[in-house]
Amino acid sequence: MEVRRPRVLLLAMYRLDSDRTGPMVRIGAVRASLSRRVSLDLISGTRVSRTWEMLSYALSGRMRRLAGVYVESSSSLPGPADLIFLGFARALGVPVLTYVRDAYQLFPEYYPLTSLRRRISRVAFLPVFRALARVSSVVAFPSRGLARAVLGDGDWARRAALLPPGARLPNVPALDPAARELLYVGGLAHAASGGDLLVDAMELARERVRDLRLICVVPEGQRPPEPYPGWLEVVRGGDQEIVGLLPRVLATVTPRLRTPYNDLAVPIKVLEYLGYGRPMIVTDATETAAIVEAAGSGFVVPATAEGLAEGIVSVAEASAVQLKRWGDAARTAATASSWDMRAAEILELLGVKA
Repeated sequence: MEVRRPRVLLLAMYRLDSDRTGPMVRIGAVRASLSRRVSLDLISGTRVSRTWEMLSYALSGRMRRLAGVYVESSSSLPGPADLIFLGFARALGVPVLTYVRDAYQLFPEYYPLTSLRRRISRVAFLPVFRALARVSSVVAFPSRGLARAVLGDGDWARRAALLPPGARLPNVPALDPAARELLYVGGLAHAASGGDLLVDAMELARERVRDLRLICVVPEGQRPPEPYPGWLEVVRGGDQEIVGLLPRVLATVTPRLRTPYNDLAVPIKVLEYLGYGRPMIVTDATETAAIVEAAGSGFVVPATAEGLAEGIVSVAEASAVQLKRWGDAARTAATASSWDMRAAEILELLGVKA
């Protein structure tokens, strides 16, 4: 006799046909991992399009058969329909777990108030997201610092769950100690991401190790301005393309500046880097540094051109034994923080036995 699997609804407050970005990576990975454990329904899209999907879903009667709702909130504000739909689920006794991925509106280094619309979003952010938290059974964040930024310093933030990003475990080629290319994945649109810092650090590092090169895999529309230095290769690609680059890659690099938001953020790319099995060079933003220090997978350096260059040179001059030790440590940490582990945590927080 076939055992019926519990049914869970994934409410993703994004269009899922956009470029490879942090939210798309996370939602895709969570969706795949949850689908292996439960029967998964999906509602996604813009605020307008998902409103009609939620209305249709509510009228279909399927909500009464749900074991839980998992919400991936977006960087933009949820709409009234989102709050009503989740409140309806709670009224039916369906548990709701909401993940709040960021709070850019609260941090001017990522969200300058350059328009009236942005000013309105800044003022509305805390009331709206706290309303979203109130209609949820459990609210989760990537870090305790982000929970405090959104919910305040009281018990509410302390009771919030932590659901940092997970790591993929792709089949990757062995590390070649003779490789001389560093890998950076992600956007460079914000100064706080450290693009200028990384370029300056590479120039300094190449004064000591002349054959070092850098590969930047960036989303469309976020390419750094040309002309590029001869040692910089800028490409666009997804997971398969990145894995295809790894035979050339000695180490990964995360050059984020020390800013209030960067100290409490947990970049998805850092967890992705663990799965690549390469040494990691990261600046000392609080949450990023904690991941690498706990894993023992590389260098944490000051967020200066000189500090980052010193870390790059130290990896380039390390022995093959040490490089392998760092790479193996990264892969071990990835296994302990995989997306499958995150999916299991989501179901546990929802009280769903799969």
